[in-house]
Amino acid sequence: MRLPDSLRAVCFDIGGVLVDVGRGFLAEELAEILDAPVPLVRRLLIAHGKTRPCMPEELASAIAGGCGCPDKQELALAAVHRRYDAIAHPVLYPDALPVLATLREAGWRIVFLSNAIGHPNYHRPPAYFDYAETVLHSWEIGACKPDRRAFQAVEQRTRLAPHELVSVGDSLNADIKGALNAGWAAVHLPRTGGPAAPTGLAPVVTDLHQVLSLLPERRN
Repeated sequence: MRLPDSLRAVCFDIGGVLVDVGRGFLAEELAEILDAPVPLVRRLLIAHGKTRPCMPEELASAIAGGCGCPDKQELALAAVHRRYDAIAHPVLYPDALPVLATLREAGWRIVFLSNAIGHPNYHRPPAYFDYAETVLHSWEIGACKPDRRAFQAVEQRTRLAPHELVSVGDSLNADIKGALNAGWAAVHLPRTGGPAAPTGLAPVVTDLHQVLSLLPERRN
């Protein structure tokens, strides 16, 4: 299942695709700390930390309070700080830099789009961001994937049409179905778990090198 010849840019999710999320996902970690349902924590994260700038203390307070555990705010805050530290010092998958370098050398435009927590004093961008012409986070956009607005933000920043973009991500709902609903192409790399894209929906790969074989030959 090859990708369309019309493609001009590859848009990567960050956590779980380029960066190894060794601690697991923040919503799951906080849910365990607060003894709360993961869907509730995820909704609170999106509302208070992933779709707007938010200081760590404010985010921890909103999530602990929203889960009915204000007494566990400090525990939640420690988890948030650990996550910021992991973002500032990312552990890349071994295939990330070689594939990014190959794409850039071949003339592909590269974009990063992530559902991420953020705050006004956001950390200095890590070195691997240099491979992308555009890096967009949900907290800057005001919308999380699979919201169409997240994908539109990439289109507006790159001045590319939907049929010129392909999303490479680990989340079937956010990165794959969200991109397809936006008119993009998509490649699923489910290395953080969860079901793989059904046959015929999108190509499924086990590492980033396989993405290269799916792309059409780049014609500058």
